[in-house]
Amino acid sequence: MSKKGITRRDFLNGTLIGTGALTGGLMTGGAALNAFLRASEAQAAEAEAAPMTTTGPYYPPRWTGMRGSHPGAFERAHELAREGREDWGGVTETGEEYDLIVVGGGASGLAAAYFFQQNHEGNAKVLVLDNHDDFGGHAKRNEFESAGKMRMTYGGSQGFDNIANWPKEMWDLLDELGIDLDKFETQYYDHSWYKRHGLNGGVYLDAATWGRDHMMAADLGGMAPVMPGLGEGSKDFKALFDAAPLPDAAKKELVMLYNESNVQSVIAEIDEKDPNYDTYGYETFLKDYWHIKDPATFQFLRKLPTDENGVGADSLSLSEAIGAGMPGVVNIGKKYGMIKDVEPGDPGYAHHFPDGNAGFCRTIVRAMIPGLAPDVEEDVDAEALVQARFDYGALDDAENNTRIRLNATAIEVKHEGPADAAEQVAVTYIRDGKPHRARGKNVILACWNMIIPHICRELPDKQKEALAMNVKIPYIFANVMVKNWQAIKKSGVGAAYCPTSYYHLMQCEYPVNMGGYEATEDAGEPMPITLIRVPVPEERGMEPRDQFREGRGEIFVTEFETFETAVHEQLNGMYGAYGFDAKRDIESLSINRWSHGYSYTYFTMFDKGATIEDGPHITARQRHGRIAIANSDAGANSWLDVGVVQGLRAVRELAET
Repeated sequence: MSKKGITRRDFLNGTLIGTGALTGGLMTGGAALNAFLRASEAQAAEAEAAPMTTTGPYYPPRWTGMRGSHPGAFERAHELAREGREDWGGVTETGEEYDLIVVGGGASGLAAAYFFQQNHEGNAKVLVLDNHDDFGGHAKRNEFESAGKMRMTYGGSQGFDNIANWPKEMWDLLDELGIDLDKFETQYYDHSWYKRHGLNGGVYLDAATWGRDHMMAADLGGMAPVMPGLGEGSKDFKALFDAAPLPDAAKKELVMLYNESNVQSVIAEIDEKDPNYDTYGYETFLKDYWHIKDPATFQFLRKLPTDENGVGADSLSLSEAIGAGMPGVVNIGKKYGMIKDVEPGDPGYAHHFPDGNAGFCRTIVRAMIPGLAPDVEEDVDAEALVQARFDYGALDDAENNTRIRLNATAIEVKHEGPADAAEQVAVTYIRDGKPHRARGKNVILACWNMIIPHICRELPDKQKEALAMNVKIPYIFANVMVKNWQAIKKSGVGAAYCPTSYYHLMQCEYPVNMGGYEATEDAGEPMPITLIRVPVPEERGMEPRDQFREGRGEIFVTEFETFETAVHEQLNGMYGAYGFDAKRDIESLSINRWSHGYSYTYFTMFDKGATIEDGPHITARQRHGRIAIANSDAGANSWLDVGVVQGLRAVRELAET
């Protein structure tokens, strides 16, 4: 499918409906939904075949409109997984034979290709297949142009996390790629930017829910810990809640919870009764020990953990709530060492490329395919690649030892003979609407694990069942290019928790100065801002996998126009009083739709004691003959390092054969 020159916003705005991606087609729905989806996918197919009227090189980061799991990325996988399609027409035998074929070009698959090449001194023949129009998986780079300035931000995977627990191999990889974490802490991330511009965290209460729009100038949503330097604002909880359009009873309860008034009596009582923190619900704790009753209190708190866990507060156990630092449990957590104070000098969550973890993926791809950045010298560090314009035509060059083939949806992975004796694996994929087949001595399935039973049907049933249990968390990252951010600066709120709005979080860009790219200093200049939505169902206490299925179904049938309208209404509500007008001030919009978003991790109230050490993902990722399994799903966590390490594990398992 040619994408040359099309303006994605103009093409997709209000016309197409989309969903997840190859690596995990929708497994739910009835006849009516299936008919609806078939109609929308037919519409997408027509769009794919339509002639492109504009010019320019193939460069996906610049495309706006519906991104993430975009139209064209998921249709074939849905036919395979939902409808059981088997007849794909005559297969074109490419005649290509590789030492390794990787299905899935996200961070885990790219790392697997890199480690495999490392084991073979760069001389192996490797093919990476991905169903999207860009590599990186959730690590998506969004670029915007406004007033002659190029701005960039992340469209999914944000930054390096869990650093204290990284294995040596992760540190070695970053050294080889020229990624210096110390520079992120001391040079790249501007820790004084928010203070310099007078920006704090805040809470936005929308008029549709509470009767009037109201911004609370205090970081009651926990934004500051994940945006180093962001101000915390007022700590006068009584004054803050007295001014808010909340019921009086809820105001009193929330003040009590944030102050943790009389917490010693709560601690004494819970010590006496000694409930199991892993199976005792957080909301039940609030009712039993803090005597919280007002529904508005629970409504205010419900989405505080959503960005991290994908669920509402009603699905958290007491131990999980302590880990999340929820109101009413902080002092309990500190008493028992479950919450520790931040050490002086801790840089916090500051390890970001300007485009999030897309910067990591661009760096590792360029290490394998130097011709991707022809204007940049080979022996340079990652900083030199930040603003480099990549030549996507180099990705699948036959001269490369590593090739990356985009817009290619795998539909079958099968040993040619018994798994324990076969010398090759045949991989069939759809590209340009037609099936093609290549062969590899080894295959790594680094795609979303829940689709694997559908493309590798020879796996044992028990393993298929375990793979299907990874129901991913749906996310929307709406990146909005505003022509200026004067209203944001005037409001004093640079990031906000929005408990009852369509998007539950809003934040300015991370202030990163790297490789000649600089954070915006002039509020009169353009800046990308991000709004995040994780669908949380109305029903409380729902099993997390069911929540995620329902959420992806919602995202699946939501039109671009709906996402866009919600952006306009929410930003007008938040900043309209300070002069913002969405119709006038928004330059462009990218909706990064991840119906199958972050990896499933385990919940203590729902997963019967399963943990990262012994959960079903261990069974799911077992090597099968010459086929190994990677992806962060195989590590039951969405952190970048988990995906990278799972790619390394898969390479090592294949080496054992």
